[in-house]
Amino acid sequence: MATEQNLSENDLDLLLSQSLGNALGSRSSFSELQDSLIDQLVEFKKSERSYYENHAPNSGSIWEAIEAETKAKVTPLFQRPITYTWAAAAVLLIAAFFGFYWISLNPNPQLVAQSDSAISTIILDDGTEVILRPYSELYEIAYSETERTYSLNGEAFFDVTSDVNRPFSVQAGEGVITVLGTRFNVSNWGNTTQVYLEEGSVQFTSSTKTSVLLEPGQQSELISGILSQPEVASSNKYTDWISNTIVFSGSLPLDVVAEIGQHFNIRINISQLNDDSALDGTLRLDSVTQTLEDLGLVLGGTFRKVSENEFTFIALD
Repeated sequence: MATEQNLSENDLDLLLSQSLGNALGSRSSFSELQDSLIDQLVEFKKSERSYYENHAPNSGSIWEAIEAETKAKVTPLFQRPITYTWAAAAVLLIAAFFGFYWISLNPNPQLVAQSDSAISTIILDDGTEVILRPYSELYEIAYSETERTYSLNGEAFFDVTSDVNRPFSVQAGEGVITVLGTRFNVSNWGNTTQVYLEEGSVQFTSSTKTSVLLEPGQQSELISGILSQPEVASSNKYTDWISNTIVFSGSLPLDVVAEIGQHFNIRINISQLNDDSALDGTLRLDSVTQTLEDLGLVLGGTFRKVSENEFTFIALD
């Protein structure tokens, strides 16, 4: 478990967290806090609510639901001594609520970049570096003076430029990752979204508004709507693809072939595999042919190509 460190009573994050706690406890408006970040978020809410009240049906009820859920479920966060961990969580949690609302209403995300069969590196307008895994796509949802919101299909490593006035959010599957400035990896395929944090702090929030705060060296995953608690993990397991390798440690064969399938944009059928014991090892990802040949040796069989993008495992007696 991570160690929490108490802050000085004049720390800005601590003061903001205490103000948020008092506001949530008394159910007063965030606009009374007189904080520049909160003021910008409140103004953004007002402008977006005004727009969607005129352009979208029943949008007012959406904001009422968000406010009701915030007051009902966030208050317990401040019923304990405030530490740096909770200070960061308070700011990021509010940003996550705004991020979910905007992402759910914006019907026309703009494609920023997509990778084909090779890893692709791009630099966003704010200086953030994004490394896209093969066959991945990054979309811009909203980019303004108050937010940086994107959507990811596939997998990417983010090195986010810090900007305390503009939280950086990434939607992946049923989850949203919200940060101020950090380095993290996100993967999203099948029914699983995984986040690994290398540096900084990350708020990982599900569509049901449950959330966890990750610290460096921790990972969390969202599977079929269920968000796991942060766990310490090896960076090699989550960033290995950047160097064209896959590292599996105690990994099930289905998970291994799912990642290989995502990396090469192929379908792999292992229904004939009799032994589904966990695997340990490393495979190169230089080519489909070589990778599947090496994996076949590990599994005790071979892979037969049945179509352009589909392979089937054949067990060898």
